[in-house]
Amino acid sequence: MEFSGRDPLGRRVMGMVAAQGMATAVAADPVFLWEVPDSWSLEEASTVPVAYSTAYYALIVRGNVRPGETLLVHSGSGDVGQAAISIALSMGCTVFTTVGSREEQKFLKRRFPQLQDRHFANSRDLSFEEHILRETNGQGVNLVLNSLAEEMFQVSVRCLAMHGRFLEIGNFGVPSESPLGKSVLLKNVNISGIMLDSLFGGNMSAVADKQRVSQLVREGITIRCRSLGNQAEEAFRFMASGKQVGKVVLEVRPEENRCEEALSSPLLVEAVARTYFYGHKSYVIIGGLGGFGLELAEWMVSRGCRKLLLSARSGVRTGYQRLCLHRWQQDGVKVLVSRTDASTVDGARQIIDEAAAIGPVGGIFNLAVVLRDALIENQTPEQYETVCRPKVQATQHLDGLSRELCTDLDHFVVFSSLASGRGNIGQTNYGYANSVMERICERRVADGLPGLAIQWGAIGDAGVLHDTMGADVVVGGTAPQQMRSCLEVIDRFLKQSYPVVSSFVKADLTSKTERKDKHDLVLSIMSILGVKDPSRLKPDMSLGELGMDSLMSVKVKEVVERDHDRVLSMQEVRQLTINRLREISATAAEATSSRDEAAAQNTAVSHRFA
Repeated sequence: MEFSGRDPLGRRVMGMVAAQGMATAVAADPVFLWEVPDSWSLEEASTVPVAYSTAYYALIVRGNVRPGETLLVHSGSGDVGQAAISIALSMGCTVFTTVGSREEQKFLKRRFPQLQDRHFANSRDLSFEEHILRETNGQGVNLVLNSLAEEMFQVSVRCLAMHGRFLEIGNFGVPSESPLGKSVLLKNVNISGIMLDSLFGGNMSAVADKQRVSQLVREGITIRCRSLGNQAEEAFRFMASGKQVGKVVLEVRPEENRCEEALSSPLLVEAVARTYFYGHKSYVIIGGLGGFGLELAEWMVSRGCRKLLLSARSGVRTGYQRLCLHRWQQDGVKVLVSRTDASTVDGARQIIDEAAAIGPVGGIFNLAVVLRDALIENQTPEQYETVCRPKVQATQHLDGLSRELCTDLDHFVVFSSLASGRGNIGQTNYGYANSVMERICERRVADGLPGLAIQWGAIGDAGVLHDTMGADVVVGGTAPQQMRSCLEVIDRFLKQSYPVVSSFVKADLTSKTERKDKHDLVLSIMSILGVKDPSRLKPDMSLGELGMDSLMSVKVKEVVERDHDRVLSMQEVRQLTINRLREISATAAEATSSRDEAAAQNTAVSHRFA
């Protein structure tokens, strides 16, 4: 969120952006941009904007702190805590603060010599209430800057004096059903949430507040930070440990030593590219109301698409389709549904014209599919025509018209099948139709135009195969590919130059013995947590009680989803016990055994797939 660097004029600046600061370049609002004092390094400057803006916004703007008042600042050794203490002391206020260790207390006493031992309380338990009331002769403090959660939130409210102000940073500590009680009302206290990101909504009143923060910065702010260079993972691990005092800084590039160098040299960094869609452009999805079409549309919306035309000859038929359309429209997405047949020239032109009416067409995706399976000796010209119409004719018309009408086209994508690349019994017509689409994409790429044909294997949780044969079928040596994996593949394919690509999951043909380790979920999770002997642990002990931090919980979530196909929330992950892990592992092993037996009984059966 906060950053420092050089602007286009070479000036050293620091500032804030909404969730975009971890980058080599940012587009910052001048309102939240400050010049860096000559006595500061850029590393030090990057620690200032959020901490002091939050502290100033809380104490001065929302808390209306006045000289001589008493304050309780929780977690005083943190960046916001230090900023708040600095501001309060500069106004002649009496400051009490909580710390989690002796080391933090010693650091703050060195940092702020005005603080004595009586100004410190423990943030690890509830004893700070008694301490504050004793030091204030039972009156309480005028203002609390809170960052503690659950029961400590309740206790902190009780530390307020009459007409006190309670400032909750981020609103994370507020219980969902907070029993504050009548005593809060009797004290006539004010409780405010401090959400710094609310200042990024274009509210011009923030300009004046920013100017006053700038004055504080110019008067000089002492800062303390720890730099971990470009070690992003180590930096987040260190923060998750809760051991840091002050700020942890990610150094994207070292500051230039030569004062005369105005502009930074270009920086090349390794990065994982992601596909995004232009908000002002429209995107056409033929077959957009099918299972895969809805998932693709949802993914595109999450990547910036704000104008969609979904073509489906059957129109909206199910409640789920209506739900998706309603949800997108609630999020501000313009969605059109067309029942026009794209396999005719007039129909294809009408679809493009409708999309162009809401924005220049940026992408065309043909997901349409019709199956008429039969052995080749039983195929008829009518069956071939039925299968080819939504694929061959529609793609030909969309190709020709887009060359003429869609000058801003970024993507031209058709969904093909391994029935084209590898063949499948009973689907010669389907394989032929897909191969024609692939040749069209090859010609487009040769002409310097966007073109991509994706040969899909079996799709596991949406689409034709899922609807007709279920999610666990193994087809021609390939297993169903989950939708999450399909979308990740599309993300990569849209950024490469090959006109025809394929994606499928090879069926797992290993034995039960070879899969044993995969299903031993307890050992996998204990390895993540660093527990060498899980047999010594209580089986009803949760992972949260074992000291699992936020980064560990992400890894645990990934293992459970990847190896056992269980999607859990972060709260559910923290509540997992060893007994529950064993149940999940046993269930997965039983499911695998059942699939092995079913596969053995049906080895001679040939399945068709889309």
